[in-house]
Amino acid sequence: MDKFDVVVVGAGPAGSVTARYAAASGLDVIILEKKKEVGHPVQCGEFLPTAQELKGMMPSIHDLDGLYSFDESLISRHLHKIRMFSPKGRRYEIDFKGFSVDRRAFDKHLLALAVKEGAEVRTGLKVTGVSGSEVITKDGEVISGKVIVGADGYGSTIRTSVGLRAPGLLSPCVLSHVPGDFEPVMQMHFGKIAPGGFGWVIPKKGMANIGLGIRPGSGMSMVHLLAEYRKQLGIDAEPDYLCAGYVPMSGPVERTVKGNAILVGDAAGQVMATNGGGIPIAMVCGRCAGNAIGRHINEGLPLERYDAEWRRVVGAELANAVRTKRLADRFFNWNAGLELAMRLLGNKRIERAVKCRP
Repeated sequence: MDKFDVVVVGAGPAGSVTARYAAASGLDVIILEKKKEVGHPVQCGEFLPTAQELKGMMPSIHDLDGLYSFDESLISRHLHKIRMFSPKGRRYEIDFKGFSVDRRAFDKHLLALAVKEGAEVRTGLKVTGVSGSEVITKDGEVISGKVIVGADGYGSTIRTSVGLRAPGLLSPCVLSHVPGDFEPVMQMHFGKIAPGGFGWVIPKKGMANIGLGIRPGSGMSMVHLLAEYRKQLGIDAEPDYLCAGYVPMSGPVERTVKGNAILVGDAAGQVMATNGGGIPIAMVCGRCAGNAIGRHINEGLPLERYDAEWRRVVGAELANAVRTKRLADRFFNWNAGLELAMRLLGNKRIERAVKCRP
């Protein structure tokens, strides 16, 4: 049986950043990833706010330079606005600087930073459960860790195995990559095209990430809705990539630490409920996790400090997003009501909602 200080399950942004900072504390870290290729298939809108925008949204985040500096080669398109359309097509526009990425390359970059710090990686290894300090794989392999990190997404095996509660609401999403030349503006469309959610257009180099998320239990065909959405946008080109998944949209789970196990990223529900954004939050919380694990093993400090730290840094803003979503959900099932609500809110209040402010 292999023994490590830290076993991280999941090699997405949450897992890789956690591993990077834990390894930087001098710990023996291994990352277990069920996918054979890290970052593929892509199940993400691939959009991130700039460091300046993120800092403005969440002022308690410090030292973004070390965490949030990317080589220009990872950036597909720089975007400067978010343009939202009401059910009747009324346009609302806010200044918002961000960029789209190639998620496949982006995840590999974050993983490489963890490896550079000394973390080991094993891919194509599905974890089936945890027993105390032992992580068990589908092939019967057992890997021991003083701390187990569940960074394995919305359907986290680690979370289920240790008995932590799952996010209460998972929104089904579908996305596609459509070739073409698109204006450098992120678009969000509300109404019957995406019942209970919204459709998005995120421009990339030579293409766009076009997708939508809807309320769970609608019984509607996501692929059909996506085809109708492209038709509404006036796009004739067929997608060259199509994928579906779920996004936790009910805010962070009640507990992210139990015994020697912690949850990070989608597994912990650490997602902005108003827009589904998860990458920057996963990275910030991953750093909190890696540092807390280092202090726990090296200095004997309680692992629960991780839960307190990430809530201090981003908890208020994620809670604001949940409150805003709950209020919005009262209108999402009624197009006329949603139309009226957006008019009453206007650009300024819509901007506050997008940026997780009260």
